[in-house]
Amino acid sequence: MIGVILWSDPATEKAVIWCEDHGDLAFLSRADCRDLPNVFFDVGDVVEFDVVAQKNVRRVNRVTRLQQSVAKPLVDSLANTPQPKPQQPQVDVSDSAEIIPFRLNPAMRPLTAARPQERRRG
Repeated sequence: MIGVILWSDPATEKAVIWCEDHGDLAFLSRADCRDLPNVFFDVGDVVEFDVVAQKNVRRVNRVTRLQQSVAKPLVDSLANTPQPKPQQPQVDVSDSAEIIPFRLNPAMRPLTAARPQERRRG
């Protein structure tokens, strides 16, 4: 698979990769990928890698740099994208009725499922 390094920490040798299949992000770490290059990946590097799903997390186990820092402007634009404002309620609830919570009377017993009538042999 091919992807772009979105986040990288050379000190811990960990990175997060956007995947070309637009699926979940893939996580790269020294613990999962022993054949890392001497110079660790930087944000914007385009990489080719194998991915393995472990407990619903995509982990990289083989990785090769294809291009260095070519996608850095893309990563920067994603980081600078304004966050959407919270949506206002779609329904005006200012004049709605008071909601009264339902409380079960302790004297009432829960209904049990009706039992089928037993056949008598006779």
